[in-house]
Amino acid sequence: MIRANRFLGTVSMVAIAAAAAHLFLDGLTGSLIPLQAVIRSRTGAGPAILGFLVSVALASASLFQPLGARLAQRFGDDSLAITGALLTAVSYGLLPAVVHPAQAIAAVAAGGLGSAMFHHAAGALVARSAPAGQESLPVAVFSAVGMAGAALVPVAVLGSVTSLAGAAALPFTVPLLAVAVGLLFSRTVRSGAPQVRRNSAASASVNQPSMTMPIGAAALLSLTGITVMASTPLILAADLGTTHALLGYSVAAYSASAAAGGILLALWVRRAKLRTVMLSAAAAGVLASLAMPYLPSAWTPVLMSVAAAGLSGTLPLLVTSAKKAGETSVGPAFARILGVASGLGAIGYTAMGLLQEPFGYGPAQTLTSAVAGSAALVLLTRLPEPRGSAETAIHAALNRCPCGGCACSTAQQEPQPV
Repeated sequence: MIRANRFLGTVSMVAIAAAAAHLFLDGLTGSLIPLQAVIRSRTGAGPAILGFLVSVALASASLFQPLGARLAQRFGDDSLAITGALLTAVSYGLLPAVVHPAQAIAAVAAGGLGSAMFHHAAGALVARSAPAGQESLPVAVFSAVGMAGAALVPVAVLGSVTSLAGAAALPFTVPLLAVAVGLLFSRTVRSGAPQVRRNSAASASVNQPSMTMPIGAAALLSLTGITVMASTPLILAADLGTTHALLGYSVAAYSASAAAGGILLALWVRRAKLRTVMLSAAAAGVLASLAMPYLPSAWTPVLMSVAAAGLSGTLPLLVTSAKKAGETSVGPAFARILGVASGLGAIGYTAMGLLQEPFGYGPAQTLTSAVAGSAALVLLTRLPEPRGSAETAIHAALNRCPCGGCACSTAQQEPQPV
């Protein structure tokens, strides 16, 4: 266990430092969405390239997580968290200054790798910095601060483009670099144990096909949510301009509602059946995404909030369905839903980018939301009602962060039974 000065009882200074890095890291990675219009004007990228750019950013942050876990086992969580923070800071710090689409793609791919490295390792450090059995508060603080960064920093980055141009991300890159350097020289972090406690292998012997429907539903909901989150700022930019504040506010509304929606839906599960809650929320999210391109711009933040709460908020609930019988931890289920499934949804957005070229952003969003959303609702109707759904769903929602599909709580590996 890491020895550290403590704040708020169980929240150590290690957790505070990691949370500070999390705030700026998630904020920088989230800035890609509102900056799409700026990147388009600077690089001349078309809809297909922008769609591919968003797919690379989100998929790399999700699909590189297994690599991050392996590297953490070899080099230690402290080294990996610092390296990931530095890599993300440099990559996304340069994003507003790119002048060619290839530069933007390289920046977000490297930033996604850094994000995947950071979240698993930093989450493990935060969890181990707390006394045994008291990990919930520091992990919740770590996650909540990341959510706040994803909601607030992109708005500030977009607002800085007018005055700082290509250096718009610099005010948020410097604090992240400073925290990473502070962690690098921190005796507390360097003394941390490098090994992450592993989940039980019990899940390996359980039948795999039963995971197809929850993972498929999560991937389709992720695709619909990514389409709404990424396309809406471009629709607004066509009407209001590339740096209008409403672009940033809409992304902030989506990020905040994705976080709050998961918690509210998880609490609703205590009073209703899990499948009923998931179907109701997902249907509301799909309807909001269908209506968004055709209503006045002033309605966009409200519709983004409904879409985020319904689409992204349902993903933590699907963790319950993806948790295999015999697993003692929700960590593997988290990885399947918020890692693999979210990564598949991000990859699917590339195809959606091809639709944007001939049809435009609004019709392409409508078509994707209708097809993917309807298919997801069909899969949700076929899911069984698992036992213990409320407890698992609440645990999942409280420990989720919107880091491009990352599952920070997978770093808090539960002790294994003797």
